[in-house]
Amino acid sequence: MDNLSDKNQQRAGRMMLLFASLLAALSIAVLFLLELWIGIVSASVVAFLFLLVFAGLSATAERRILSSLRVRAVHKDKYPRLSNLVEGLCLATGVSTPEILIIPSETRNVAAIGRHAHRSALVVTTGLLESTSRIGLEAALANRLSQIASGKSALATAALTSFGIRIGVSTLGFSPSIFVPKAAKVSTGMLVGASDDFTVDAAAASVTRYPPGMIEALESMRSNHHFSEPFGIVDSLWLLPISPETIRPTAEARITALREL
Repeated sequence: MDNLSDKNQQRAGRMMLLFASLLAALSIAVLFLLELWIGIVSASVVAFLFLLVFAGLSATAERRILSSLRVRAVHKDKYPRLSNLVEGLCLATGVSTPEILIIPSETRNVAAIGRHAHRSALVVTTGLLESTSRIGLEAALANRLSQIASGKSALATAALTSFGIRIGVSTLGFSPSIFVPKAAKVSTGMLVGASDDFTVDAAAASVTRYPPGMIEALESMRSNHHFSEPFGIVDSLWLLPISPETIRPTAEARITALREL
């Protein structure tokens, strides 16, 4: 797992470097294109602002995603079961304890987000906490912590907060991700691959050493894992899809696969 985590963390770093390089190249292109029209000084200002805006959007994207989810920090004394489970699973997986955030929602789901494995956040809905047994909750948390341990959540977050950033609002919005091939989106975690969910389910079962726990978690979540508000491109960070339009293996298919372990 350590080798895979290091590899994915390096890929995340290279992706951010590539994004920064492309921004710099685009800024230079803007400078040359505008120089003849508005002069070198004005063109330089526009190019600098172009670079500044995109860099700022990327740098703040992670926090803006969390803000859009309306998360709140967990007080250990309020959710002791959650805190204790996370701490125990972090010891088992060798992951630094992530920041634990809560979404007040009847939806049952959990996500992992963060560009660095040692500075990640675990986002849990109150619906999952209130409707899932200790065994099922442990498995659901192990599922996302396995993503952090493998570096996949760092890679996906890096992709979503660079090439996946969105400029503008509603139908007028634009994202550089439209130029990214589907295969690249899958390999970087912007989209979930056909076998990815099955792999991480098996990893979670390996951490807890109890596959029925992951089955119980999926059974608890399968009827209510979508959000009423679309959070769009962050879908791949969640244990189950948050939009009914997302194409991923169903909870039923994942349960069937776990029963065959």
